[in-house]
Amino acid sequence: MSTRKAKVSFAVKRFANFLKIFTRIRRGMLGLGILFFFITVAIIAPLLTTYSPVRIPTHPAYPPIAAFYAKPQWFSSLPPPVGGKESQNVKPIKNPSFSTAASLQAEGLEFTSTSLPGQSVSQPQFASDKGYNENGCIKIVFERGTEESPEEVTAKLTKEFHYSYTVPPRRFVGLAAVLVETSEDLPVRIGVFIEKEGGEPSLKWWNQTFSTNETTWATPNPHIDSYASKAWLQTTFGSEWGYDPARTMFSEPADYTYGVEITFNDTKTDTGVEATVYIDDFYIQLFGTSFGLLGSDQYGRDIFTQLLYGARVSLIVGLLSAFFSTSVGLIVGLVAGYMGKLVDQILMRFTDMLLVIPDTPLYIVLMAVISPTVWNLILLITVIGWTGFARVVRSQVLSLRERPFVEAAKAVGAGKFRIILRHILPNVMSLVYVTLATAVPYAIVSEAWLSWLGLYDPTMMTWGRMLHDAENTVEGIRMWWWIVPPGICIALISLSFILLGYALDEILNPKLRERY
Repeated sequence: MSTRKAKVSFAVKRFANFLKIFTRIRRGMLGLGILFFFITVAIIAPLLTTYSPVRIPTHPAYPPIAAFYAKPQWFSSLPPPVGGKESQNVKPIKNPSFSTAASLQAEGLEFTSTSLPGQSVSQPQFASDKGYNENGCIKIVFERGTEESPEEVTAKLTKEFHYSYTVPPRRFVGLAAVLVETSEDLPVRIGVFIEKEGGEPSLKWWNQTFSTNETTWATPNPHIDSYASKAWLQTTFGSEWGYDPARTMFSEPADYTYGVEITFNDTKTDTGVEATVYIDDFYIQLFGTSFGLLGSDQYGRDIFTQLLYGARVSLIVGLLSAFFSTSVGLIVGLVAGYMGKLVDQILMRFTDMLLVIPDTPLYIVLMAVISPTVWNLILLITVIGWTGFARVVRSQVLSLRERPFVEAAKAVGAGKFRIILRHILPNVMSLVYVTLATAVPYAIVSEAWLSWLGLYDPTMMTWGRMLHDAENTVEGIRMWWWIVPPGICIALISLSFILLGYALDEILNPKLRERY
């Protein structure tokens, strides 16, 4: 027991001495600081942003977060001609899903109706048993119980908001999901509209009549999207709406209204007429020409979010690839160097065969043939990247196996694997540490240029994929805030491991070691 304690105590003292020496090497501390920064960013990325780095919004219930190619918000603070005035996102209705009664009250929606005596339209109520996403919605009930001469009744649920920017938004989207419970005696017509104070310009986007109890929710068709519906807008409202509908609708700072118009066609003399209209996901959102810290990409995704999550992929690929490839090279080098003869010849000729194959074309071909996932890339780098280190370890083992301490171990009956593990391996570990540190940048850069060529994992966002997206879009080439940050991050994280490798080599290599 005392021997084990002595070994543990010696290991602790040796590690403490290593840390003491390491802290005096400035390049090593700089590399460690950079690495710690990126590790921290990779871990807390979900806390720094709530957006998805890869999801492309394709459903009206899940709108984009920004306009296409939005500039960073700080761009407006730069003086002309570099910067200039830019508009920002405007979201008048903060909680469009109405998941609680309090959320309905908090939105400040206005409700008006033209009902006559004998007819009644209830104020908007919260219905917890319904919902477009099954989490509650707005409920409006119409009733008439007499046989007096009925007339059409119009009710409007609206949200007024002020657009304060002199620069028009680049895009606007909206939604109003409705579910109607009525009968043929009381058809209900639903319309969605956007209008400027004074009535011009005005868009009536949807006008649909329901005359039966519906079991599924209905949404405007086409979707309320100024970008995706340009052709429909031009055909329906005129040529001035076909080029830039967002600029035409929100041309200047003013008060605007977004609303749902409900028309109860109460023209029959039947008694006991009743209809219920449920409304959910009632929102409109204006996307400005600027967004966030780094703007948005060609799909309206947040570039800053992509930058944060890219650190995760780079660290995963770099660390795992370096660990596995170094482990394989270490095992092959140890076995080939110590066993010698036929085993050495077979392993080294196989190693030479892989060494003469150009890495870049092989990576491109194999990643194009197999699925271009991050895990396949790690496997590929592991399979190809061990060869050089294996030859280095083999040359070191060829020298170590002739040392007196190895001969002494053989004399007392130690087996081959015991000699390799207990006597030779500890003497080559300094090579392992340095190689691990320097192999990580190779893996990170390999992933980056493969993603830049388009061979990226579609489920993950990487810095190389960001460069690929920027290069393959017309606007992206001019957006330096999209290109420069991932390039700097690739360089910095690679530099951190290189600095760590130099520091470890300075400590572990007797020829470079200084007296501290």
